[in-house]
Amino acid sequence: MPVMYARCNWMLSLALDQNGQPCRYMSKADTKDGVLTDMSTHIQSVHNVDPADLLNNIRAVTKTQGVKTLGTRTPGTE
Repeated sequence: MPVMYARCNWMLSLALDQNGQPCRYMSKADTKDGVLTDMSTHIQSVHNVDPADLLNNIRAVTKTQGVKTLGTRTPGTE
């Protein structure tokens, strides 16, 4: 089953985690709304940023893992 995900550093470039290191948090959920909720909680609690300003950004950077488009290889390649 496909999983939706988004990385914190895609929205908040140069964001730091609680230890002062570049934030590597990745939100995963079954739906885009799940990713939106999880990432909003992370951004607010760790970075002290109001997630309401970033909702469209979160939606824009949310990707789907585990989905492969058929027919993208040229004939004769494996």
